[in-house]
Amino acid sequence: MSSTQLDEIMVAEVMERWPYTVRVFNRRRMACPGCVMAPFMTVAEAATSYSLSPAELVADLVEAMDAVATDASAGATSEWPAR
Repeated sequence: MSSTQLDEIMVAEVMERWPYTVRVFNRRRMACPGCVMAPFMTVAEAATSYSLSPAELVADLVEAMDAVATDASAGATSEWPAR
């Protein structure tokens, strides 16, 4: 998935499709997990509402997705990437 596509997806969909991305939102102290607006805000809109760079948030989300994909391809048993 390209960064351009990811910033246009609703936050709730990102967390549903890639549950490990919840850690990214939590680490950035965003209330997106559990927020009633998550189904209605894109990743870019959420970043902007927290005065964050949408590009940086997307980069963090992609990094989390890639880490899990790499762990899975290496045979790791954990759904969560090591930090």
